[in-house]
Amino acid sequence: MMPHRCADPNRRQSRQVMNVAARPAEHVQPGDASRFCARDVPGRTMNGLRVGVVGGSIGGLTAAVLLHEMGCDVQVFERSGAALQGRGAGIAVLPMTERYFTEVGTSLGASTGMARQVALTLTYWSYVDRSGVVIDKAATHYRFTSWNTLYRALLERLPPERYHLGYGATGLAQSDESAAVRFAGGDTHLCDLVVGADGIGSTVRETVAPRTSTTYAGYVAWRGTVLESELSPSTAELFTDAMVYQVLQRSHILAYAIPGPDDAITVGERALNFVWYRNVDGPAYDDLMTDCDGVHRPGTVPPGLVRHRFVETLHADAAAQLAPQMAELVLACDAPFIQAIFDMTAHRFRRGRAILIGDAAAALRPHVAAGTAKACADGWALRDSLSGADDLDGALASWEARQMALAERIAAKSRAMGEASQTAGTMVPGDPGWRFGLFSPGN
Repeated sequence: MMPHRCADPNRRQSRQVMNVAARPAEHVQPGDASRFCARDVPGRTMNGLRVGVVGGSIGGLTAAVLLHEMGCDVQVFERSGAALQGRGAGIAVLPMTERYFTEVGTSLGASTGMARQVALTLTYWSYVDRSGVVIDKAATHYRFTSWNTLYRALLERLPPERYHLGYGATGLAQSDESAAVRFAGGDTHLCDLVVGADGIGSTVRETVAPRTSTTYAGYVAWRGTVLESELSPSTAELFTDAMVYQVLQRSHILAYAIPGPDDAITVGERALNFVWYRNVDGPAYDDLMTDCDGVHRPGTVPPGLVRHRFVETLHADAAAQLAPQMAELVLACDAPFIQAIFDMTAHRFRRGRAILIGDAAAALRPHVAAGTAKACADGWALRDSLSGADDLDGALASWEARQMALAERIAAKSRAMGEASQTAGTMVPGDPGWRFGLFSPGN
């Protein structure tokens, strides 16, 4: 269990944590330009291309695994000194999210059930009213997992000597045919291509798209997970095979099952994940995003660091506003965390031999549940653009045009959904326009 550092010590703790052995960071020698830089010559393929991936989360890992398996010399550099954790967050598994496990995994000789090992399937999309009565229910087919489960599954596909912890990028320099990443410890990694997968606060983006602005959307997502076994049978039953929403006044909450400890997907052994969008702005926002140590957190206040009075307010509002099942779920979570919602799309995704993928390129509001899928799509598109190419710069230009168009379209949709719910108050229970998807609902 993870202790809530700001919590009332008399309350029980229900937070589960991921147990992944940290991989030691290795010193990477930059070598000379002739060793690390590829030359663009007619007929040359990308086999042996030196790729430095800055950021070792799901998007960076997907790109790294795909490029490694096509023959590139890939090194991943993650700023964290310990194995990453997704704070128990749940994610929707769209086809692009699990494409590696359904296509590449099977082709490598794994069982055809490989994809089913990283996600579970829910067959209904439901809405409840304040009394907890289901007021709309539609048959769907969506898959869900936890961030931790997907991260572990991808990490296992990359040789450990290619994943380096404790490497925080501080800058980037380029020549016509190479790029050099500088790290806080003084090391430099010289390569043919830098993939910036370092999130919304991207260091790589400062070089690739320095004029990009990030705008707070005016609301946050309160998130948390609780084991099914900690809830009453009647509450757990509501979430057995359904994604459940409740629409509130300029707000909404959703909850769904994700794999539990040890990636368990059996009913009764899973976890339930909730996301409650709540408006907050101005000084109140700054106060909320200051943790119990007095540190201002610009994007996320992690579990255990949210000040106790804010958790108490969340619980009181849950009891007063939510359906009984939703309220029970929120009240059972002693260590929720806060994710601020931002709008950001870089004005370019490529500059020379450096590119941006995932949240480093475009941060989507979570309502489309496609941020992870988009990051994975960026990696797949990069692999496809480089496969068989003899002109690296031309391949990257083609990749940029396609991925910018995708990002701009889905970002616009996510903004419209957020405005409908949190500003206009026009979200309608049962509206099929709220179905998750990157390219289309369910896809």
